[in-house]
Amino acid sequence: MMTERREQPLPSQIATASLHTQTLDADSVTDTSLVDYAQLFIHLLSIGQLLYDQAHEVADRLCQEVALVTQGRAQLFLRHRRSLDRAELPSLTLSVSFPVQFRSMIYGTLYIASDPMKPACLALPLTIAHLLAQTCGCILYTLELSALLQEQYRRFDQQAQGPLTKRQQEILKLICCGYNQEAIARTLSIAPATVSKHRQQIYRQLDVHCERDALLAAYQAGLFAPLEKISN
Repeated sequence: MMTERREQPLPSQIATASLHTQTLDADSVTDTSLVDYAQLFIHLLSIGQLLYDQAHEVADRLCQEVALVTQGRAQLFLRHRRSLDRAELPSLTLSVSFPVQFRSMIYGTLYIASDPMKPACLALPLTIAHLLAQTCGCILYTLELSALLQEQYRRFDQQAQGPLTKRQQEILKLICCGYNQEAIARTLSIAPATVSKHRQQIYRQLDVHCERDALLAAYQAGLFAPLEKISN
């Protein structure tokens, strides 16, 4: 999946969404529709989890699911499809678009159709459309990271990893949290030379040759969780 850090407009005459220029009717949400919209996001998040273990065409599958779950009221087009043909755009009149991104990573554009019964209004409320674009960006970012990690994991699957001692696990966790040799020595009240010796043994046990690979191997083996806080 390709991403770009600077957004370039897609070949479309669709105007960018503006919360200040849309009618209030487009944002009216009833209790019944809230349940429907909740189901929409639950479905997309569930599909995202199913796609995490797949390696091919996951982004295109997400595009299909967006169109399916919104009954064609929203269409997701990704930026890696650089030769976007106007004929591919939905037949319904499109009145607004949202960038699909995660922080600085731009993935594509979410197009929202106008309501066929009320052409002046959107087929989805602005708040729901904006949240849908954000959700797609988060899912695509997670899928992208998953694909990168799976590529790195393939070589670890072929390697036999030996068990680590309790002390080695402590040092590995500190390494994964960004502690340098001197900081590890101070934290564990041991000599820097001892830390260096343990580090080499850890690399041998995990069958890796650098700190980056040790971090990945530790994460895959369940020895380190990125959100885990090291207690002092």
